[in-house]
Amino acid sequence: MKIYLITSNPTISDAMRSDLEKLGELAVINAQKMTTQDVVTKAGDAEVLIAGSSGIEKISKEMLQGLTKLKMIATLTVGVAWVDIEAAKDLGITVCNIKGANAESVAEHTWGMILDLAKRITEFDRDARNKGAFKFADYTGKEVYSKTIGIIGLGDIGKKVAQIAKAFDMRILGLNKNKKPVSGIELVDMSTLLKNSDIIVTSVPLTSETTNLISDKEIDLMKDGVILVNPAMEPITDRDAVLRGLKSGKIFGFGIETEIMKPIPSDSPYFNHSRIVVTPHNAFNTEDANRKSYELAIENVKMFISGKPQNIVL
Repeated sequence: MKIYLITSNPTISDAMRSDLEKLGELAVINAQKMTTQDVVTKAGDAEVLIAGSSGIEKISKEMLQGLTKLKMIATLTVGVAWVDIEAAKDLGITVCNIKGANAESVAEHTWGMILDLAKRITEFDRDARNKGAFKFADYTGKEVYSKTIGIIGLGDIGKKVAQIAKAFDMRILGLNKNKKPVSGIELVDMSTLLKNSDIIVTSVPLTSETTNLISDKEIDLMKDGVILVNPAMEPITDRDAVLRGLKSGKIFGFGIETEIMKPIPSDSPYFNHSRIVVTPHNAFNTEDANRKSYELAIENVKMFISGKPQNIVL
């Protein structure tokens, strides 16, 4: 069994490497955003591909057709918008993700953004460093205690965000696609969530349905002075609509994760508004989550080889 691990800055321990070498011949490629031609040339004999979206730009139909021996893909990500799932199914290639492995880290990052925006910490820090700002009256923030938080998407991450919200004695509204009840969360429709939440978090995978999920229409329904955080994929929130919301005062502060391993252009409007906190896709990135992600990806490979695949992406 020929196994390839392709990602940028792989954090694979000796023990993990040993586990994979027991399963087959292992090749580790440290790369950033490899193209189809690069992958087919360097990993053309792969039977199992462990990959992160930082290492491969897009696992396309063309790439999969070029990897003629490929049987299984173990992503180092939860989201799989960068993988052509339909092409993989057509070619009989199993795709497994690391569902839940980085949920705690992303939820904590989300709350870091919420509190940062509510207390205007980064905004005041920037201005103190760059402009000599010191007048507290110019940086009045908001408390989050006992307020209402609306969480769009109650998967592993959304539930963790809600769990932390309970410590602030918050009312928690949730939108759950499968309609399944979640303890401590009031399930509501989108309109109710938008109209009643002081803080709104998007925690859904990127699909054609969720692209621009939050745009002008949705922002118009929100309370004045809402805090909006998108720790998922950038296209879920319509950037121009959010900027208009910030300008009008409808949005108090906005937290956003941009695309992985891609610099934010220096002229990005994200940098031109003081109440935006932006990170280039780093919410998942902790020592703990990295370890759990690799461990789960390796376990996915083991289970696939044993004939009992798990965490299959449907």
